[in-house]
Amino acid sequence: MASKPGILTNWPWQPLGSFKWVILTPWIAHSTYSFVVNDPKQRDLGYFLIFPYMLVRMLHDQIWITLSRHRTAKGKSRIVDKGIEFEQVDRESNWDDQILFNGILFYIGYMLIPEGSHLPLWRTDGVVITALLHAGPVEFLYYWLHRALHHHFLYSRYHSHHHSSIVTEPITSVIHPFAEHIAYFLLFAIPLYTTVVTRTASIASYAGYLAYIDFMNNLGHCNFEFIPKAIFSTFPFLKYLMYTPS
Repeated sequence: MASKPGILTNWPWQPLGSFKWVILTPWIAHSTYSFVVNDPKQRDLGYFLIFPYMLVRMLHDQIWITLSRHRTAKGKSRIVDKGIEFEQVDRESNWDDQILFNGILFYIGYMLIPEGSHLPLWRTDGVVITALLHAGPVEFLYYWLHRALHHHFLYSRYHSHHHSSIVTEPITSVIHPFAEHIAYFLLFAIPLYTTVVTRTASIASYAGYLAYIDFMNNLGHCNFEFIPKAIFSTFPFLKYLMYTPS
């Protein structure tokens, strides 16, 4: 919890506890039923894959958590040479909330934005647009959003919750109050929504963009240097191009 919790700190489904995933039941049932019953030409693969891909993201995150804790237990190559406290483990146990939140928004977006349905598996132009928009305006805006979150007003009410974890784990990257995740989603939705309105979206661009964000978040918050130092000694300029824990 932040030092001075602000509005929209808690997730809306917090009272449901471990039963929070029941929220998705209607969408999961409808997408599965539609995919099985409809004529093959009418099946919407993207709509059907929303929930399975959420499970894949959870598996991806869990692999990072397991790897990080193994390296922390061995005590080798740790950046912060300390153990992980039980209080931190409890505080970060709701790391799947952000995946549930993304799933809800994608299901809602499917209903409200007809252009986002029946996506093709691949479109090169959409992948290029997504990459360019992320590298350009999204990274620029993210920098200033992050600066704002470190201002004492927002920091004490929101972002300090994230920095309560001194010995970071990969999943520390997504431990934020609900309001902060709303801001992040609005930001990272820029490339996704742009490809929808330009009719260049594809399942690959959506899944690939989310996988990239998850990978970089996990990489940047694990408590060991994932990339060997020898690589940076050989190619010093890489430190200006790569995001690393150090």
